[in-house]
Amino acid sequence: MQKKFVLTLVTAVLISTGSPRLRAQVYSPEIAKVGQVDTSNMARLVQGIYRQYNAETDREKAEAIWRFYLTDGRFVKPGMFYHIPGWAYEEPVGQVLDPIKLLNSYGYGLCYQDGPLMAATYDAGGFKHSRVWFLTGHTVAEVYYDGAYHMFDSDELGYNPIGTGPLKQRDVASVWQLEHDGSIITKNVTGPTTSNPKTVDYPWYPADVRAGDMKGLAELYTSINDNYLYAYRRYPEGHTQNFVLRPGERMIRYYRPTPAGTFYLPYTYDGKEWKILPDFAQFSLPPSAGPRSEKDKRTWATGKIEYRPKDISSDLTRKGDDAAYTFSMPSPYVIIDAHFSVQASLPAAEDRVTAETSVDGGRSWTESGSLAGPFHGPWNIHAADLPGAQGHRNAVSGTYGYLVRFSLHGSSNQPPSLQNVFLTTIFQLNPRTIPALTPGENQFEYRAGNDVRTELPVRASHLNEYASKVENASYVAQDGQGYVINDGEQAGDVVFEVAAGHGDLSGFDVGGRFLDLKDGIAPNKFTAEIRRVTPWPASRKGPGSASIAWSTSSHGPWKTLWTYNPKLTWLDGQPIKQVLRWPEVDRSVRDLPVGTEHVYVRYQFEGLAIDHFRLAIIRPENPSASQHLKITQIWEENGKQREFHKDIQNANVAQSYEISIPKQADVTNVALILDCPPK
Repeated sequence: MQKKFVLTLVTAVLISTGSPRLRAQVYSPEIAKVGQVDTSNMARLVQGIYRQYNAETDREKAEAIWRFYLTDGRFVKPGMFYHIPGWAYEEPVGQVLDPIKLLNSYGYGLCYQDGPLMAATYDAGGFKHSRVWFLTGHTVAEVYYDGAYHMFDSDELGYNPIGTGPLKQRDVASVWQLEHDGSIITKNVTGPTTSNPKTVDYPWYPADVRAGDMKGLAELYTSINDNYLYAYRRYPEGHTQNFVLRPGERMIRYYRPTPAGTFYLPYTYDGKEWKILPDFAQFSLPPSAGPRSEKDKRTWATGKIEYRPKDISSDLTRKGDDAAYTFSMPSPYVIIDAHFSVQASLPAAEDRVTAETSVDGGRSWTESGSLAGPFHGPWNIHAADLPGAQGHRNAVSGTYGYLVRFSLHGSSNQPPSLQNVFLTTIFQLNPRTIPALTPGENQFEYRAGNDVRTELPVRASHLNEYASKVENASYVAQDGQGYVINDGEQAGDVVFEVAAGHGDLSGFDVGGRFLDLKDGIAPNKFTAEIRRVTPWPASRKGPGSASIAWSTSSHGPWKTLWTYNPKLTWLDGQPIKQVLRWPEVDRSVRDLPVGTEHVYVRYQFEGLAIDHFRLAIIRPENPSASQHLKITQIWEENGKQREFHKDIQNANVAQSYEISIPKQADVTNVALILDCPPK
């Protein structure tokens, strides 16, 4: 039976409402320190890694990426990514695999996150191919160069040189070679916690496995029957560090948790109740301690976005005697919490103001608080607390943006009103990704972006609420995990109508994770490994099919962006029998005709499921409109607080500046502030 729902995905409230205000914004202001690796963009990141390690050959580049991600702070300072289980998790998708999120919001994870992160970096670094293996208990990455695959593991198992000659020039073993010859690993062992420095590159087995169980490590590979290859790309590319500063808005990024003890606490939903991620109990890590490194004193950091709009009239909508102010609060970093304050005037007893938040683009709202008249004065509101097993879970945590709405109801001759709106979002970040001051000369480069990118919230579990068309498709769930499948013998057909509200679109991004479930294996969102499900569809004979296409009309014609290819090719000529066919797909369109206000994005699938839909819109900036930006860097120098201020009169113009600190000074970085003052 066919079902059809028409629900346009319009994003007018997800970005600043009204084109006049849009022109005054600052687009993705970035400050990069010369010599410090830039994690806001994968292409710039990998080029920074190559420069840092003077890597020129493919062998040198592959090793440089491996060394950059070593998870133990003893080997790489300050250490970009460290080993800690559980904390990098976001409902409803589960364990975070997006490389930009992992680097910038977290800076930590386990092997099943480190492997895809390395693969993403190899791909951005110009290698012909990379791939990820699941070894049942461990995940590793391989990169292809010199006609073969080579396994590099920054989380636990290092890499294994083979052959003869200078160590740094030797070939590096692949997973297939380790599967068939475990002695490649064990022959290098000289003792319970030692290895032969002449045959391996230090650090060999860098993380938490120097306890002596080298035989068990080799068996991870040689137990071939439970080794699986992710046959397609393993990581998504749906997130960027793009953000916008509006007049009256500023972003403060601290280099430590501020106040102390603030952190993002992940919760999971098993279909019945919310719980703190179970891995904490498994690894004896108390949630109250936060995501601390077990190897050194590295920690996470926090920040906040503060928005005080000068004129809220353009955020107002009216319906009869009622009025509502709706504000968008996007964040490039994972959100921890939010609070708001307003000056409320409720003259009569029947007057009322209600504050609500929405994390699904306004489809549903959660009440934060309500205030009845008569009342005149400041009102402070906190994002609503939601039930959880322990700790603190609120209505906006674990997201990258929300809407806040203040609804006014009154029947008096003098209507209720709001003034002095002040909105604050608390987020988490990896402090090693923001430019840090050190003794000596510090050179910084400022630049801004050239468009506005807005990620659209789409939940597979509530697809009918987001899509303008859903035919022959339904959501199947078990224990809090699920996916969309096509009904019966008919291909599933899902269409999203994407619009920017006010103004034109200059482009869009589209993607998703597709799943071949014929072998009864699906992703486990709680562990990023595998789980057993009922094989689907049972009647399928040949390979499944899927595609993504787009059009400027709901009736087509459709331009295909991606088509599923079930035929696997093997660059090294070595077929792999056990594969997981779960392609992560991301495509971009940047050449929309001038005047495009709507596009339609179409997913078709038969015999394949989808458990993650990704959409984002792109709007152009107005380069003729300049905006003032203030930069403040705060640090402690020999125990005394110091500040540096830089005024940029035209935020569209790239420029550089320097901060000089005595070479013998003791420096502690405190905060980096980007402030877009109101005009």
